Amino acid sequence: MIYIIFILIFLIFFLYFRFRKQEQKLIEAKEKYESIVEDLGENFFAYRMDADLKFVYFSKNMENILGVAPKDVLGKTFDGMLEWTGDSIEVGEKSLEAYYTGQQHSDLTMMSFIHPISGDERFIRVADHAVHDSSGKLLWIEGILEDITQRVNAEKALHQKKLELEKLATTDILTGVYNRYSIMKHIEEEIQRIKRKEESVSLIMYDFDHFKYINDNFGHDMGDYVLQEATQVIGRVIREIDTLGRYGGEEFLILLPYSNLSNALEVAERVREAIASHHFEGLKQVTISLGVAEYQENESLQSLLKRIDEKMYQSKHLGRNLVSS
Repeated sequence: MIYIIFILIFLIFFLYFRFRKQEQKLIEAKEKYESIVEDLGENFFAYRMDADLKFVYFSKNMENILGVAPKDVLGKTFDGMLEWTGDSIEVGEKSLEAYYTGQQHSDLTMMSFIHPISGDERFIRVADHAVHDSSGKLLWIEGILEDITQRVNAEKALHQKKLELEKLATTDILTGVYNRYSIMKHIEEEIQRIKRKEESVSLIMYDFDHFKYINDNFGHDMGDYVLQEATQVIGRVIREIDTLGRYGGEEFLILLPYSNLSNALEVAERVREAIASHHFEGLKQVTISLGVAEYQENESLQSLLKRIDEKMYQSKHLGRNLVSS
């Protein structure tokens, strides 16, 4: 009997010290984990949530990144902590649902929110992990968040700069319409398209009448104003699918897809009338001379441009403010 009691006492002490040893290892592991994440850098912070999705730990950089003090978050859930932007709420909800169902996410997730103090939009990259027991029950979630705001903003600025450079390369700086290179490229592409589709396409070329007189007597600023204002007027007359471009100097081209000669003449007349009837501040009247041509089968672009140029000058020789085809 005494022997049995001795064995029981021994087992109790053995289990107790083993439990304390495991507990100490857990404490040491936790301290080591927290020590590591505290030294990750100013753009990182770590967190841990229990099975009820309440925060039980945040590293020291949390307030700097999220603008929320740990004391205001511990014991609270993720929901409603910040003003999230974009699809961040949906992304977070899907991740939590996946953790409850035992699924694991290895991909990094980007989320964005409004910083409570600065009021600017901030971006974080989340890498988290859910821990389950042997039965699949969720025990806790832990993860690391990285503040990637500077990187995202730099990428946005770079993309915007790229768009601006592309615009400079393809548009006329003064009028904002396509430059010579771009309008010619559009015409070539349209010609190649209709060769396959057997459809019609036409061009309008116009030039401002007595434009040298405007520059010489009213100054080049007035000349620039006329070109800019006329571009706006014509942009409201032509269709959305039509393309307007500056061919050179005071000459402009209008590409009209799905248009035969008859259709193009109607558009050209509307353009001519719109300019002739428009009030240009400081000038009595501004007019343009127009030439119209429909692309002919197997015709080269050079031949098409030569024909339309001749028609435009025909309008000038016949008295200006006219449409010729």
